[in-house]
Amino acid sequence: MQTEIKTETIRTLRNGVRLNFLRSAEIPPPEKFLSASELEKCSGFKIEKRKSDWLGGRYAAKTLLREILELPLSLCKIEITYDLFGRPVWRGGSGPHLISITHSGPFCAAAAKTEPCVFLGIDLEKAEPRVKPWYEDYFHKEELHLQVTSNRYPATIHPVTDYRSPATIHLATRLWTEKEALLKALGLGLKADPLDIKIGKEIQFSNAALKRYEELGRPEYLLETSRLETGYYLSAVAD
Repeated sequence: MQTEIKTETIRTLRNGVRLNFLRSAEIPPPEKFLSASELEKCSGFKIEKRKSDWLGGRYAAKTLLREILELPLSLCKIEITYDLFGRPVWRGGSGPHLISITHSGPFCAAAAKTEPCVFLGIDLEKAEPRVKPWYEDYFHKEELHLQVTSNRYPATIHPVTDYRSPATIHLATRLWTEKEALLKALGLGLKADPLDIKIGKEIQFSNAALKRYEELGRPEYLLETSRLETGYYLSAVAD
């Protein structure tokens, strides 16, 4: 399902995911929301962009958790760690509460659910032109098909031939965020091949993605994709 959403604050998606979306430049100084160990990690970043993205993600996640779980804690006391699969998690309360974080350009976002879950991932990406090898390396040919409609003929499906067309750019960006969200939910990220996920009428896992999905107990999940007014796509998946 694809919907139009605005860049505001916390909202609830159709699959029950609570999402906090903000600009990295809007966050307060690190000492206002990081724990002592997180401040130490923050000081180790050498690249300013990576530091800004990390800070934005942490602030989005902590403010989200405090609001949706109604935590009577300062942000500095909400410390985010990682689970066995490398996924962000908060271990307080009735948790652990799985978190997913994404950032792209000036934006960052965090997602969580009010109840504990085992499968959660989000990804944010701007729709923009990319080189042809990107399409060839990360997508199955069957994924890159466009639906063409007209007033005179039934809808028809055509394979992508022009990688520079706006329709192709938006299709591939949507697919990429969906694959990334699923890989994050699996705790794999880009350590797995994006081709291990095939998106069509049904989503098919193979190789490392299938192995991890089975390790997690093959949870039922719902994948939702939103097109933001800023030219970005955001996908969220949760059980």
